[in-house]
Amino acid sequence: MERPGFMEALGFFIERADEEVAVVRMDVPPALMSPFGAVHGGVIAALFDTGLAIAIARHVAAADRIATHNLNVTYVAFAKGHVLHCHARVVSVRRSVAIAEGEVTSDAGTLVAKALGTFGLRRA
Repeated sequence: MERPGFMEALGFFIERADEEVAVVRMDVPPALMSPFGAVHGGVIAALFDTGLAIAIARHVAAADRIATHNLNVTYVAFAKGHVLHCHARVVSVRRSVAIAEGEVTSDAGTLVAKALGTFGLRRA
């Protein structure tokens, strides 16, 4: 499958996606840094939204659709580097709702943020 345009624009690359974990790397474009030299928090939320959805997608049929209902992000540290990693895991998959959690770390392994997301499922 071709990488979606938004992933290309945001510098997202899928490094791993299996039934255990999804790992999405972000090569942060300079335009997405805040005026204070850190990665903008909204960009980190977009990385979580994508990584958590990819983790869930590995547990449902390819034709099923996934939509974010709620994304709760807790920021722990500033991300000043230009490479981030989202590690996402599925907590629960039901008929119409799935829950996933994850962490974003810097390239050096520093915890940047944690998230919990609830996603709606439209089964094919």
